[in-house]
Amino acid sequence: MSQSTSSRRIGVGIVGASAQRGWARVAHIPALQMLEAFDIRGVSTTRMDSARETAEALDIELAFDNHQELVERPEIDLVVVAVKVPDHRNIVHDALAAGKMVYCEWPLARNLFEAQALAAFARDKKLKTVVGLQGRQHPPVRFLRDLVRQGAIGRPLSTSIRAHPTEATWYGHFDPPFEFMAESANGATMLSIAVGHALEPLAQVLGEFESLSAVVSNQRGEGIRLRDGSRMKNDTPDEIAAVGLLQNHIVASLHYSAGNALGKAMSWEIQGTAGSLLVESSMAGYIHMGDLSITLRRGLAPPQQITVPPAYLAEYSRLGDPAAGVARLYSQLAADLRTGTSNVPDFETALRRQRTLDAFSTSFSTGVRERF
Repeated sequence: MSQSTSSRRIGVGIVGASAQRGWARVAHIPALQMLEAFDIRGVSTTRMDSARETAEALDIELAFDNHQELVERPEIDLVVVAVKVPDHRNIVHDALAAGKMVYCEWPLARNLFEAQALAAFARDKKLKTVVGLQGRQHPPVRFLRDLVRQGAIGRPLSTSIRAHPTEATWYGHFDPPFEFMAESANGATMLSIAVGHALEPLAQVLGEFESLSAVVSNQRGEGIRLRDGSRMKNDTPDEIAAVGLLQNHIVASLHYSAGNALGKAMSWEIQGTAGSLLVESSMAGYIHMGDLSITLRRGLAPPQQITVPPAYLAEYSRLGDPAAGVARLYSQLAADLRTGTSNVPDFETALRRQRTLDAFSTSFSTGVRERF
C-alpha cells in the first residue's frame, strides 16, 4: 500500500455485490459503510442492470458487468470477492495481477492446488490479503483464547467438538442458487465451509493440528432440487469425523453431522489439568459467529456460566452478527496497514486451513493418519 493510499480512505470494489440478496449485502456493505477507513467506490455483477441498481442504492459511480474492468480502476485499492467459490480463483488472480489488495470470502479456492497458487502469487506480488475467516476475531473466541492462556483450566489436555449444521444444503436439499454445492469439486461443502470455519477458532484457542485421522462420508446419498423436488447427484459429505493431536500433544476430536440436534447445535468442550470449559451454540452449529455460551468449571467446584466482558464486544454490537464479524476483519486490516502488522487472517492462513481440510479427505481415502 502506497504512502498516498495509507493517508486516505481505502477505495473498495465489491465483486458480487447486490442490493437485493447475498452475503455482500448482509455483511460486507453494512460493515464498510460504518468504517471510516473505507469507501465503497465500485461494484460488479454479471449483469449491468443489477450492478447499476446496486451502485445507485449505495450512491457510488462505478458499476460493471465484469470484474476485469473493476480491478483495473485506479480508484480501487481493495477488491472484495463475494461470489461463488468456483469463481474465486480467476477473480482473485486478476485482482492481484492488477496490483490490488484482496479480501476473498472463505473458502479461498475450490481445492488445495488452487489455494497454493493464489497464496504464492500474493506472496510474490507482496500484496496485502484477507480471507473471510472471521472466527479469529469473534469476541467469544478471543475471550476463550485468553482464558486458556491465563491458565483458567490449567494445561489443556483434550478437546472435542460436536456440531449439527442445520442448513438444508448440508443434508442434500438445494435451492436453485446453491445447486452447484452438490458437487464436491466446486469446493463449497460442509467440510470446506462449516468445518473450515471451525478450524480457525480451534487453532486460535488451542493450536494447529499436528496429525489426524478422519472420516468424510456422504451417508444420505442423492440430493433434492427444492425447485421441483427432483433427485440430483450429490457427492458432498454430510458426516465428518476426525481424531488427532494438536500442538502441545492436545488430544482433539470433532464430529460434524448434518441436520437438527436434539440438544445444542454445537458443543465444544476443553479439558485441562485444573478444570474444563464448555462452549455451546444454538445457531446453526457454528463456532465462528453467533452467540456462544461459555461454562467454566475449576476442579470439583460447581460449573459457572461466564459472560464475555464488554471490552471484547467493542463497537460493532449494533451491527447484525454477519456484518459485525466482517467489520472486525476490515478493522484489523486497516490497523495492519497503519502499523505494518499482520494480524488479519490472510491467504497464508487460508492455505493452512485448506491443507488441514485436504488431510481430512486424504486420510479417509487412504486410511492413513495424516501428519503436518
